Amino acid sequence: MNETQTTSQYSYTIKLIGVLATAAGTRQVSLDSETELSLTDVISSLLARVDNRQFKDLLVDSATNNPLPNVIMLLDEQDCNLFQGLRTKLDSKTVVTIIPVAHGG
Repeated sequence: MNETQTTSQYSYTIKLIGVLATAAGTRQVSLDSETELSLTDVISSLLARVDNRQFKDLLVDSATNNPLPNVIMLLDEQDCNLFQGLRTKLDSKTVVTIIPVAHGG
């Protein structure tokens, strides 16, 4: 490949658990970007990719427009709040796992 060709430098894997996977119709989504993304950017891209009202309602709290009241987000199996929350810049190959806090039991 020569230098004039471009490829995605950043690749992110999003794993969806429980009702989120059901609403999205998949348990895993891959996102590629030419620039480093924050967790907020990844969530926005995920919502655009899935484009499903039920999924958005499950993921994002309507009162705050923030996903964190509804889900736990892990970055490579560590809580995103251990870093900079939704502002955390994600390294290439980061695996984001999204777990709903409300679930049957």
